Amino acid sequence: MKLFLYLSLCLLCLQACNSNKARQLEQPEAMDTHEVLFIGTYTLKESHVDGKAEGVYVYEMDKETGELRYISTSEPTISPSYLAVHPNRQWLYTVNEFNGGDEFATVTAMAYDTASRSLSLLSEASSMGQYPCHVSIDNSGRFVMAANYSGGSVVLYPIAEDGTITESSSYHKHTGGSDHPRQEAPHAHQILQYPGKDWVFATDLGANKVYEYKLDTLSMTLDKVAAHAISPEQSGPRHAAFHPTKPIAYLLHELMGRIDVFPLNDSSRFEKSIQALPTPVADGDDPAYPGAIKVHPNGRFLYATNRVGLNEMMSYAIAEDGTLSLTGRFSTHGEMPRDFAIDPSGQFLLVANQNTGNIVTFRINPETGVLEETGFVAKVPSPVCLKFLGAGLTHSHFKTNHFAY
Repeated sequence: MKLFLYLSLCLLCLQACNSNKARQLEQPEAMDTHEVLFIGTYTLKESHVDGKAEGVYVYEMDKETGELRYISTSEPTISPSYLAVHPNRQWLYTVNEFNGGDEFATVTAMAYDTASRSLSLLSEASSMGQYPCHVSIDNSGRFVMAANYSGGSVVLYPIAEDGTITESSSYHKHTGGSDHPRQEAPHAHQILQYPGKDWVFATDLGANKVYEYKLDTLSMTLDKVAAHAISPEQSGPRHAAFHPTKPIAYLLHELMGRIDVFPLNDSSRFEKSIQALPTPVADGDDPAYPGAIKVHPNGRFLYATNRVGLNEMMSYAIAEDGTLSLTGRFSTHGEMPRDFAIDPSGQFLLVANQNTGNIVTFRINPETGVLEETGFVAKVPSPVCLKFLGAGLTHSHFKTNHFAY
C-alpha cells in the first residue's frame, strides 16, 4: 500500500513538472505578438530637411494589426539616418548623416538589449567622408560597409568580437559626373553585397555608375572590379534591390524616374537591362525623385516610393523572367516617403514620411501584392529608415545557389 502511494505521488509530481515545462515552452510563443522596429532619423536642420528627432527610435509592431507603439530612444547621436541590423540581433549600425568638417562624419555601432528593449552606444568610427547615407553588413556578418554621399566614397570596417567598429580597413573614392546640377561630383548612395557571392555593389547617383567590388575577407579589403556606366546618362542610379531566388537586380533611378531590370551572372553584371520601366511622374512631367525600392520576401512583388509631388507607394508584379508590371499606386498620407520596410512575415508594409513625421502601416494583399489601408499612423519626428529586428535573422535570407532555376 505504501509503495502504491509512493509511486502515485511520484507520478503526480512528474506530471506537474512536465505541465510546468510545457507552459514555459508555450509562454514565449504566446508572448511573441510584436515585432521590434528600429527607426533612423534626422536630428539636424539641413538645406534638404528640418531634422527634429533625437536619435534612433525603438518601436514595436503588433503582428496581427500592424499598429506601432513607442518603446525607447537611443542615446543621443547626430542624424542616424540609415540603419543596418546585425544577424545576431544584438548590434545595430548607423551612418551619421552630417558634415563633420575636418573630422569627417561618423558611423556608429550600438548594442540592443532585449530585456530593456533599448539601444546603447558601443563605438564611433570616421566615415572618411561627409553625409554618409547608407550602411549595410556583409554576408558573413564580419564587416560593416558605408557609402558617403558627399565625396562619393565607400568604406569597409571590420566588426570586433564585441560589436564595435573603429578604423576602416578599406576605402575607395569614386570619379565621374555630368553637367546635371545633381551630378557635379560623384555621390555614392548605397553599398550592399549580393547574397551568396563576394560581389559588392555601390550605386553612385553623381557618377551615374554602379561600382562593383570584390570583398576579400582575409585581407579585409574591397577590391575594385568594375565601374559599370549606366545608360542613359543623367538617370541618377540611387538604390538597387535583389530578387530572393532569381539572379536579377532592380535598379532605381532617382533623377530620371525609372526602374531597370538587370540579369546577373558570373560573366555579366549591370551590363544590359532586360526592361526599363518609367515610374509615374508628377505634373509637368517632372520626375518625382523615387527614393526606395525593395522586393517582397516571396519574390512575387516589388515596391518603390515616389516622393516630390506624388508622395506615393508603387506596387509591381514580378513575372517569371523577373520583369515588372505596375499593379497599383497608393498615397503615403504624408510628404517625402524616404523609406519603407516589409515586416518579416510579409504581411505589412510600413512607409516613413520624412517631412510630415509619420509612419503609415499598410496590409499587403497576399494574392495580388496591392496595399490595403489599416488606418494605423504613428507620429515619429523626421523618420528616414525603417529596419525590423527580425530582419537580422534573414540577413542572408537568399539561397546561395542563385543560378539553379
